[in-house]
Amino acid sequence: MSVGLQGLLTIVAIVAVSPFVARLFGGRLPTVALLMLGGIAVGPSGLALVQQDPAIDLFAKIGLGLIFALIGLNIDQKTLSGTPGRLGALGWFATLIVGVLLVSVLPLGGGLRPVALVVALSSTALSTLLVILRESGEWDSPLGRLLLSAGTWGQLGPVLAVALLLGSTNPITTVLSVALVVVVAWLLALVPARMGQSRFWYWFESVAGSASATPMQLLYLLVVGLIALSEALGVATLMGTLLAGLVMRRFIAEPDISPAIKQLEASAYGLFVPLFFVVAGARLDLASVAAHPWGPVI
Repeated sequence: MSVGLQGLLTIVAIVAVSPFVARLFGGRLPTVALLMLGGIAVGPSGLALVQQDPAIDLFAKIGLGLIFALIGLNIDQKTLSGTPGRLGALGWFATLIVGVLLVSVLPLGGGLRPVALVVALSSTALSTLLVILRESGEWDSPLGRLLLSAGTWGQLGPVLAVALLLGSTNPITTVLSVALVVVVAWLLALVPARMGQSRFWYWFESVAGSASATPMQLLYLLVVGLIALSEALGVATLMGTLLAGLVMRRFIAEPDISPAIKQLEASAYGLFVPLFFVVAGARLDLASVAAHPWGPVI
């Protein structure tokens, strides 16, 4: 058995077993935590059953991309406006200011970019929160909606900052690359409104509706296509996938009841998303944490 296939088999086994282990704890331990702990156990810091592998890394990248695409799908005007949205924006800017103050005070090593630390400190782990809310059944509750409104600002800001500040060494190239990705996403979003009454659009909808899996396959094409475009231009792939989710809203009138979105979520949360969390756990460098234990605490 090849090293890559052994690693994939180990990851899929952890994904399949984690819900049963979580049930033993009465739902008090999120499956996400078990996935990451399992990744640590089988990664280089543990049993070394999962090694660096391009195919597994690609699956993990698609899993993270699908998380952000689904985040973008759930962003609407209500999410970014109103009292929760305003508080979320204020909270993120306050965190950004605190991050800048900490960077100016803490003695940073030569290998750490201050901008990277500020972005990390101001970023919300919305991807993890969404999985936990979905698993606990709080996704559609008032608490879930409030967390989505607040967390969206804490995710949009860092994603844009990563794309603009941590991309290419040439600022002009970075801005142009980000602008190109945004323009492509904007043009895709205009398609339903511009072509909604055309004969081609009726034909396209009839073909897409002839097989239940076709709409989901088109959504995957949108997500992977924007990931590839972002990768080719040196833009943070998270931005491309977030834009993919925003584009989906223009193609799907009612995403909450769309069968294609249900299929996309089932395939994403069935394999790609949990695989990403296992790989994230496997990539943790416990030796570095043990050598500098106060770093994570601070």
